[in-house]
Amino acid sequence: MSESYVLYQYDSCPFCQRVRRFLAESGLSLPLKDTLRDPEARRELLTGGGDTQVPCLRIERDGEVTWLYESLDIIAYLRAHAVGSA
Repeated sequence: MSESYVLYQYDSCPFCQRVRRFLAESGLSLPLKDTLRDPEARRELLTGGGDTQVPCLRIERDGEVTWLYESLDIIAYLRAHAVGSA
């Protein structure tokens, strides 16, 4: 069971910065999609997750997609599922 991740975010968002700082400190590298500069990324987020709130982590596991909002929830999830396996 492997998972893949994409982080929907934008540079000046302080909650997004919190998640990016965690990624850097943990040595995790995830694809980032900037919802302010990339209209397609914003559409993907709205269509898939139902909201344009960032940060949002798109989690794909066994063909199923889950959208996780809230910076602290994203960090806790990645700490439990991705740190050490990247």
